[in-house]
Amino acid sequence: MNKGFIFSFEAAISMLLFGLMITMIFPMQAVSLKELIILQQENDLLKLWSINYPSQNEMEIDAKQLFSDTELFVNNNNVFFTGNKKDNSVSSEAIIFDNYLNETKVRVVVYFD
Repeated sequence: MNKGFIFSFEAAISMLLFGLMITMIFPMQAVSLKELIILQQENDLLKLWSINYPSQNEMEIDAKQLFSDTELFVNNNNVFFTGNKKDNSVSSEAIIFDNYLNETKVRVVVYFD
């Protein structure tokens, strides 16, 4: 009976040490919610534009107020770019219909560190 308990105790310690070694080999990556927040802001902006259908000038003003480093494309034409292009970016795209069902393809790209 003792041999079984000693073996189980040794096995538990071995598994614990093995688990600790695995966590040391593969360090946890830092979780950043910055991308998720930017994506949510882009989608909210596109939803607002789909409801109000603003002009390109109004879209520029809205995007500049919300994001510092951003690029706006309307029907695949670059409307404006502010700030600097950085290594990381998040992009959202939507098709917006006006009152006469004319479609406009809008893409917002936000660059961040």
